[in-house]
Amino acid sequence: MWTIRKCQNTNHCAYDNCTEELQNACGGAFCTEHEIAYGTKCCIRTCHNERVARTLACAGHQGAWKKYKQDHSHAAYSGVRRLLQRIEENLPWQQRTTQPAARAHDNHEDDDDPPPRAHFFGSSKFYCVETVCAPCGVVIAWTKFNKSESPTHILNFLQSIFPTRESRLSYVCIDKACRVLRTAIANGTWRTVWRDTTRFIVDAYHYRNHRLTDFLCRKWCNPAPLNGSAPNLVRIAYDKNGRPYLQRAYNTQACEQLNAWLGGFESILKQMKIGNFDWFLHAMLFYHTQQVIAKQRNQEKVEQIQQDEEEEDEEEEKGPVRHWHTVDENDEDDD
Repeated sequence: MWTIRKCQNTNHCAYDNCTEELQNACGGAFCTEHEIAYGTKCCIRTCHNERVARTLACAGHQGAWKKYKQDHSHAAYSGVRRLLQRIEENLPWQQRTTQPAARAHDNHEDDDDPPPRAHFFGSSKFYCVETVCAPCGVVIAWTKFNKSESPTHILNFLQSIFPTRESRLSYVCIDKACRVLRTAIANGTWRTVWRDTTRFIVDAYHYRNHRLTDFLCRKWCNPAPLNGSAPNLVRIAYDKNGRPYLQRAYNTQACEQLNAWLGGFESILKQMKIGNFDWFLHAMLFYHTQQVIAKQRNQEKVEQIQQDEEEEDEEEEKGPVRHWHTVDENDEDDD
């Protein structure tokens, strides 16, 4: 069983379908190749005129450039930050104008690639970093998604990691597993690749937000079905009074917990060039994996010590074992 989740991202060249490293990471928009080709041109997509000095637009597009500068100024960011911090505040005499937030299951905005940019004033960002973790927290693989976290991208990523039937997983846990399953059925990979080896399930945290009326999600993507259809996902545990109860057999939040840990490095990661970003993230994931493995080994040692102590206590309760031979009286008379 493995869990998938997105985490931090970084900047790359703003030109269409180019993910090369920025020539200037501090305010640049193009890689070296596209900076040479378009470095003196207006950054509006459909314009090829020369720039006005100290701006990124020609004389006809100075209005768009000034608006971009105003929207991305420090004052604008501070105002947005204040709004985000107090977004839930509503005074009693105010009418509620905000609509309920869309549930994760209903939100399909990240399924498709975004439309082409109108300008290249600023650099583009990778949409997310996708990680694959074992339930214990060991990181198996990671990659960067450029434009979206669509089910098609997820399926292609999984096939690149687990190309053979023998390497494929019994369970893949992801917050949008039902949409991934639908996409696999629609494009035929469910029948040719996944059906005989793998089941897609939603993690426990996001499953509660999925629609109750979605039959496919409720039947095939349930992380803890109680009808016996997936006995490996549910086990019987006992409380302190010895009463049995059903418990999830695996941690489906491993990637969410990893993402929370990586969140502490966000301010560092988002300012890095791609090469530094890849190296730093890979090093931190390797370090995290080593720490998880070391923790597991220590836990195994503790459990082994406890087991040995219990066995010794049982032997002491049985009494001492005699290893000497007792001489029979008849044997003494014969002598």
